[in-house]
Amino acid sequence: MSPKSASLAKKWGFKSLKVYVKGLPVWKKKNKATTTVKYVKSGNIVLVDLRAPNKAAQGHIPRAYSVPLKQLAASKALFPKSKGTPFVIYSDSDKDILSAKKIFKKFKYKTVIGFYDGLALWKKAGNKLNKGPALMASAKKPISYKKKLNVGEISITDFEKSLKSDLIFVVDARTPEEYLAGNFPGSVNIPLGQMQKRIKEIPKDKFVVVHCKTGGRGAIGYRLLKEAGFSVKFLNAECACTPSGEYEIW
Repeated sequence: MSPKSASLAKKWGFKSLKVYVKGLPVWKKKNKATTTVKYVKSGNIVLVDLRAPNKAAQGHIPRAYSVPLKQLAASKALFPKSKGTPFVIYSDSDKDILSAKKIFKKFKYKTVIGFYDGLALWKKAGNKLNKGPALMASAKKPISYKKKLNVGEISITDFEKSLKSDLIFVVDARTPEEYLAGNFPGSVNIPLGQMQKRIKEIPKDKFVVVHCKTGGRGAIGYRLLKEAGFSVKFLNAECACTPSGEYEIW
């Protein structure tokens, strides 16, 4: 979330906000980006154990798929087609995790998080490991993933359909500069910082969908419009648009 968005969020009722201005891209240049035990336990993810099957059988995190690093590069067909599928990967070697992330990058997946020291952290939090063979994927039964929507979210599929419907009003909550650099066909640019002042420009007889670049501003815009009585949802996903109208959502 940008400092400006954080300021608006605080104004509209969100508490305990802090902003890391440089963000995750700068952080990852010098540090490892990891995740939490809670996210691994209950997050809407695909969990992958990179160790050899015999090691995974001795003790693995529940719901983890066993895909050994040595076989990973040849296992592309076993993974979900959606490049927005969020993966969490772990091993007993940081080097293996880093190598696997490079392979997933070649597969063009957008979100791959290393769970460093994951097994130790899992047990330290009081969780048990499963004994016996871990989940295995095959050509007949590949790994599946379906995103779980939270309150107020719209699916990527339904959002894409909404772009072609006259019954939907799509609000682009990004800045004018971002909008001009590329936007969804038919969307109307009403930046988050201007949304309260320009709220009369949004029709109440249509279903409203708010989006931004990653979902943060869209979520705040959704809350603002919901409280104002609009029928509204927001897109909680990352996207990239071109001036010609082409786009990618994940």
